[in-house]
Amino acid sequence: MPSQAVVQFIYPKSAASTFNMEYYLNTHWPLVEKLWGPQGLLSWSVTTGGDEADYHVQAVVFWESLDVVKNLTSVEEVMDDVRNFTDATPTRWVGTVVGQIQNSTLEFQAGNS
Repeated sequence: MPSQAVVQFIYPKSAASTFNMEYYLNTHWPLVEKLWGPQGLLSWSVTTGGDEADYHVQAVVFWESLDVVKNLTSVEEVMDDVRNFTDATPTRWVGTVVGQIQNSTLEFQAGNS
């Protein structure tokens, strides 16, 4: 069984950048769920670092596998929506899950590092 994939998006903060959290949570993520949920999106979370952080938000998105991420459709539609909530260009990081805690049980997926 392939390892789950994780994609992180970090939106950097500058003195001039803007970020509309209400739009991001209430419009962008429902769009992501609608388009990518049926394609293997498992879950997502969004964190903020507060006023002193050098980023607006960090989104962590879990997928069934890297193959799912590589073969997504509607990528252009989702990425075109970014301009509706920020003028910051996100940094994107893609990897695989090699261990995680679920239901208080540590699970390791050996050999997938």
